[in-house]
Amino acid sequence: MYNLLIVDDEPLTREYLKHNIPLFHDKWTVTAEAADGYEAWELLKHKRFDLIITDIKMPEMDGIELCKKVSEQFPQQKVVILSGHDEFSLAKEAIRYGVHSYLLKPLVKDELIATLEKITTDLMKETSEELIYRTMRNVSEDTKHQVVKQFLKAVVTDSSVEIKALYPLFYRLKVNLIEAEAMIMIVDLDQEKILERDVPISDISIFRFILHKVTTEIVEETGAETVFFDDDQNTVLLITGECEEELLHKCRLLHDSIYAEIKKNTGITIVSATGSAESDVLQLYASYQKARKIMKARLLHPDLSLFSYKESCGALPDIGELDKAMASIKSGMLDSNEMAISMAVKNYVNLIPQPATHASVMKFGVHLIRSIAGVHAETLSELIETALHMLKGHRYTTRDELLLEDASALFRDIVKQLTKSHPSHPDPQNDLDLVTQAKAYIYAHYSEPLSLALIAEKVGVSSSYLSNIFHKKMNEPYIKFLTKIRMEQAAKQLKALPLEKVYDVAERVGYLSVKHFSHMFKQYFGIPPGEFQEMHTSSKSEGANG
Repeated sequence: MYNLLIVDDEPLTREYLKHNIPLFHDKWTVTAEAADGYEAWELLKHKRFDLIITDIKMPEMDGIELCKKVSEQFPQQKVVILSGHDEFSLAKEAIRYGVHSYLLKPLVKDELIATLEKITTDLMKETSEELIYRTMRNVSEDTKHQVVKQFLKAVVTDSSVEIKALYPLFYRLKVNLIEAEAMIMIVDLDQEKILERDVPISDISIFRFILHKVTTEIVEETGAETVFFDDDQNTVLLITGECEEELLHKCRLLHDSIYAEIKKNTGITIVSATGSAESDVLQLYASYQKARKIMKARLLHPDLSLFSYKESCGALPDIGELDKAMASIKSGMLDSNEMAISMAVKNYVNLIPQPATHASVMKFGVHLIRSIAGVHAETLSELIETALHMLKGHRYTTRDELLLEDASALFRDIVKQLTKSHPSHPDPQNDLDLVTQAKAYIYAHYSEPLSLALIAEKVGVSSSYLSNIFHKKMNEPYIKFLTKIRMEQAAKQLKALPLEKVYDVAERVGYLSVKHFSHMFKQYFGIPPGEFQEMHTSSKSEGANG
């Protein structure tokens, strides 16, 4: 039950409201009344009310003065004013003090009921919001960190279902992952080094756990980055900063610290790779994919342990050849074509840097097994174990000129062990129609968390396929198109609503952080959103004056 204070110098009005309000709306009761603003103010010093209904013209202290005092002392208090037709200018003045609404005298029953219903709805919503707020405040920091890690894993693995479920929590938990820019860094074991040592293959997972724990401990000293696992149990870091140069500098420092600590404690070395700098949290998927791609440079440059996408782009053509050879191997596996497999394996082995060594063959062997495992990881677990044992236990020739020939034979045997059927691809669709559907979905849902995976799911194709055709047809990636739509909508709102708060506009166009929104807005328009809003407000005023 909500309680109400009536303030009016007319006894008949007070009696009418006191008698009828409980009849008009069963959630309201009049618990106090006052003949003027002064009496009402004395009551308010000792008791809170869910709603005040006050007349404007009263002796001692009128409704305007009461509204002013209430807004100063109790800004959340809901107030409805009563006014005659000749007092409309006064009613408008009262609205400056946060008055919820006003009712004209003589009172109309339907209007009074509608006002009470609206205020009831608002109060129920505020109660719900307050409950959520208190609940969120009591959520432990550890729980917040777990939510963040789960969300980031969903982003980098492009899991649209999890993204959609977890993203709203960030509004409630007040978690902001990116202020300006961010980058993904993947840290992986030199797995072939483990296989070269007399370490059981089953213990590789233990070394992965050690790597993750050491990385987490190092990061916790700074408190600025987030560490989580991807689907392959690689240790992944979210690095944040103001610009790409700062991000890369942080990555180098972290890599050096992790490398030194792991080497000291286990004797094992690591390799790290960094992706692109991104300004949208849902675009971290792109940064992660680039880090995964450039990680393959470890096969071509065994003397290096840190690869950044920006600085290692020169390796991309050779990585493309690696991917091409691997695709040919998988294609031969799908067709059960031994001749095609043999040719593809030979091409793959020929990419081993010269002069070939046992270590480089081991690297390529591990990559071969891990790449094929990605086809059907669940069903290949036992076969993968067998293949790794084959790789580890193989006795290589001592003659260097025969090493590549020996590696080809070994890799062919491994592929035979791992041969499985691959799921068929969906039928191709009209590319232009798909892009049109994707654009329409973005236009309709730009204010929501939008990942490439979610849009691809809606139009019925894979993320990579949609990414390629969208870029091809639109001459820009989907994230750039999405940002453009959000910025244009934000500009319209800032122009049309000169008194609107920037953070409200930011939230309505899909940004969790006003700082992140301001960063993107300034990049797009060249000035901060506040200045943009002020500039257009000034131009409107000048036009009106002219």
